Amino acid sequence: MSTQLKTPGVYIEEISKLPPSVAQVETAIPAFVGYTEKTVAKPTRISSLLEYEALFGGAEKHKIELEDKSEGLSLKTPDAKFLMYYSLQMFFANGGGPCYVVSSGEYKANGDRVLKDFEDALTALEKEDEPTLLVFPDVYKTLDESNAYAVYELALTQANEMGDRFVIMDTYGKDLTKNGDQKTTIDLFRASGVSANKYGAVYFPHLITVLNYAFAEDNADLKISHIGTNTSSDFAVEKERFDEVITEMNTAEVERASAVTAANIIVDPIEKAEAIALAEAIALEQLATCKAAALAVLKKVNKTHDIIIDKEPIEIAMTLAVAVAAVLSVKANIVPDAIGEGNDQKLSTLKGTALYSEIKQLISATRVVLPPAAAMAGVYARVDSNRGVHKAPANVGVNYVIAPTEKISDAEQDKMNVDVDGGKSINAIRTFAGKGTLVWGARTLDGNSNEWRYVPVRRFFNMVEESVQNATERFVFEPNTANTWARVKGMIENFLTQQWKAGALAGAKKEDAFYVKVGLGETMSAQDILEGKMFVEIGMAAVRPAEFIVLRFSHKLQEA
Repeated sequence: MSTQLKTPGVYIEEISKLPPSVAQVETAIPAFVGYTEKTVAKPTRISSLLEYEALFGGAEKHKIELEDKSEGLSLKTPDAKFLMYYSLQMFFANGGGPCYVVSSGEYKANGDRVLKDFEDALTALEKEDEPTLLVFPDVYKTLDESNAYAVYELALTQANEMGDRFVIMDTYGKDLTKNGDQKTTIDLFRASGVSANKYGAVYFPHLITVLNYAFAEDNADLKISHIGTNTSSDFAVEKERFDEVITEMNTAEVERASAVTAANIIVDPIEKAEAIALAEAIALEQLATCKAAALAVLKKVNKTHDIIIDKEPIEIAMTLAVAVAAVLSVKANIVPDAIGEGNDQKLSTLKGTALYSEIKQLISATRVVLPPAAAMAGVYARVDSNRGVHKAPANVGVNYVIAPTEKISDAEQDKMNVDVDGGKSINAIRTFAGKGTLVWGARTLDGNSNEWRYVPVRRFFNMVEESVQNATERFVFEPNTANTWARVKGMIENFLTQQWKAGALAGAKKEDAFYVKVGLGETMSAQDILEGKMFVEIGMAAVRPAEFIVLRFSHKLQEA
């Protein structure tokens, strides 16, 4: 026993017979670096959007800018610079879980956004061991193109030095076609200073999401500009004309009623019927004229309120008149001379009006366009959870996406996959009929490397390396002897056997899938042992994605 027995009695000592084991580290814990409404001094771990809102606030609130054209109201799409909140929505919607948020500064901070904001954030992240993915949602929106590329290069350098994280990147813009001598965003990325690094992957194009921009309803941020001939004086003239139309309709109804009353006095039934029919015909003719005038005014004011009526009864014509009058009244009374910054007002004051409902519909129809990196971080997390880090995060759908901003053909993706000059592969996100929007690529930036061409291979090795590193720390200061070597070797082999059985390693038997070497004459010399050094060599046959499936058919001839 480990202690000296001094008193008679029965003693129990538990003896561990099980070998030490390797615990697999988390593989999809992204760190989002960007600007937030409120700042927290250090990288902060969150697990839900509600937690983010409590610590970092919400999305940037935009001014509601409307243009009142002849064809109707239209909402100006805001130029959103700060995309952190929307990016986290996409991350969680695509299967994301725990993540880190590193704030580079506040939305309303004075001064320009500078490269140092991101450098400081990356420096802070060096001290965090858990993050395995790096994402920069708004780097292109807040920095110029060259500085944005510099941020990516810094992140790749950190990933390469630490060996436990992977960088998900976006292209600068969303265009694939060339205009004259102008380079595409893919050409610009490949020509940038970002190296062909095995610790990063790039995705293209941007995504049209189901998300809506955040607008300020309670602040004086509503502005409606009249375009062309639609000015407030036009509204007043049209409203005056419409008041006349309503009066004419009322007069026609009174005259019809009087004519019908007079006709009812006639004794002869045939004459009575003819008199009533004539009164109805005259009234309906007058109402038809009024209806045509009403529709003309309505189309001039706002085509979104166009009404088509097949019949001519008084009730429908009067309803049309009231509807158009309401539109005119709302516009004439609420947006007089609404041109220029001095006439901003609150949207919340319009609640209950037709204009308020119309503006809310326009807001709902305005979709947020985002770079794909945040959504891909969620896809990584979903695939890792469902299948394992060895599974390529490709041929899976992207949630909360209406469509990519561009359609990519097979020929265009050929050029994206293979970069003869620099080796920088770009992964495509494509739409397929009957399948929706799918991730259709799983290559690292080191696209010309046979070893590190694929994302799952690189990330699987990251996982194994960090898991084994953490597990072998218990052997620091242990005797550098054959007994220790056997324990280390057995521990790692058991872990890799589990990975092999899960399908992460290729081979009919485990000897073909991996090997572990440690010991004198294998990985160490006598001098190494004297210096207290223990070297472990691990070899793994990682399963690569079956990108190219070739089906061969042959025609078997009939035999006699």
